[in-house]
Amino acid sequence: MDRQSGCIGYSILCQFGPAQFLAWGYEIVLLKPQTLSSKHIASGVMSHKPDVEIRAPRDDDWVVDGVPLPRPGDDTWQRTRVAIADGQVVGSASLMLAPVTDWYFCEVTVVPEYRRRSLGTRLYAAVYELTDRSIPVVTRAMNSQPIRRRFVESIGCSTLVHCPEPWIDPTSTAGQEWITQQQLPDGYQTVSMDELPIERVERAWSTYFEWAHRPFGTVHTDQLPQYWTQYSDGLDPDASRLSIETSTGAIVVLSLVAPDAWDGRTMIVSETVHEEQRHGDQLLGATIAASLGRLADQGIRRVELEGHSTDAHSPQIVQTIPAGGGDPMDILKLAPPHRGSAHEAARPAAQRGHAPSAERSEAP
Repeated sequence: MDRQSGCIGYSILCQFGPAQFLAWGYEIVLLKPQTLSSKHIASGVMSHKPDVEIRAPRDDDWVVDGVPLPRPGDDTWQRTRVAIADGQVVGSASLMLAPVTDWYFCEVTVVPEYRRRSLGTRLYAAVYELTDRSIPVVTRAMNSQPIRRRFVESIGCSTLVHCPEPWIDPTSTAGQEWITQQQLPDGYQTVSMDELPIERVERAWSTYFEWAHRPFGTVHTDQLPQYWTQYSDGLDPDASRLSIETSTGAIVVLSLVAPDAWDGRTMIVSETVHEEQRHGDQLLGATIAASLGRLADQGIRRVELEGHSTDAHSPQIVQTIPAGGGDPMDILKLAPPHRGSAHEAARPAAQRGHAPSAERSEAP
C-alpha cells in the first residue's frame, strides 16, 4: 500500500479479493496504466472513503447540496437521522407524521458520491427506531424516480395504492376534443369554486377526503379543518370547478386545481363527493373538462390529473384521456428493517464487516 496516496496495488487486491476491501470501506477505482506514477505498478488502485456516522441532526451541521433537512425544532426534525462523513451531512432520513391519516411518510436521501454503501439502509433502520410500531411507514415512487424505486424494493415494500397521474395538454387539438366530448347529465351545472361559500366547499371536500383515503388507514376527521386551510390556500378558485345538483344545490363533484403544485406541475385533484354517485363517471369527466377549459384559457400546456387506483370514478376517466405522457406513482408501505439493521445503523461500515452483496440493489 502506498501510504502517501492511500492506494493499494493490484497484487494485494488479488490476494484478498475485491469483496474484502469493499467490506473494509474501500472504493475500487480503475486507472489506465499510463496515468500511474512509478509508485503505482498496477493497473488498478483503491481509494479509501471515510467511515460514516449515523446520528441525530444538529443545528450547526454542514449540509451538502441536495440533502433535504426539516426545520430545526419541528416534529419532523425530531424524527430525522443524518449520515456524517468528513464533517458534513451526506445523507438524511426523515419521517413526517401524516396530519390526517395514521402513517409516517419516509424520505431517504444520499448524495451520489456515497451511494451503494448501504447508507440508505442504515439511515432507514435508524429512523425506524423512532416510530410508533402501530403506525405504518410509507413512501412514494414515481416512474421518473428509478433510483428511489430500486432502493425501496431492496429494503422491502408493498403497494398500497397506484396513481396513474396522466398528463393532458388542454390547449392541444386532442385536449380540446376531449374537453368538448364531456357533457354534464341533465339536472346538474358547473360553477367555479369562488361562486360558492367556502364552508360548503370545505364540507364537500371533507366528505370526499374521508372515503378516498380509507386505503391509507384511519382518517382523523377532527384534523380535516386545519388540513383544508393549508391545502385550499394553494388552489386556483377560478379554475377549480364544482358540479352541483340544480334541484338541491348539493355539491356532487370536485375538480380542484393547484397551479405549480410541485416541480412546476399544475395538478387537478378530482372525484365525486360521495363514493356512490349516480352518473358519477359522466359528472366527473365534465367537471374536469370545465377546469381544463379554464386552464387552456390561461395558456397552461401540461396538467397532471391526480387520482388513486382505489377511487370510485377517476380510474375510468383516466382511460379516456388522450395520450400525453405522465408520471405514474405508487404509494408504498415499507417493511421493517431487516434483523440487525437497526443495531448496526450507528456503527461504521468497516466495523460492521458487511459483504458487498448487501448493497446489490440499493441506490441511496
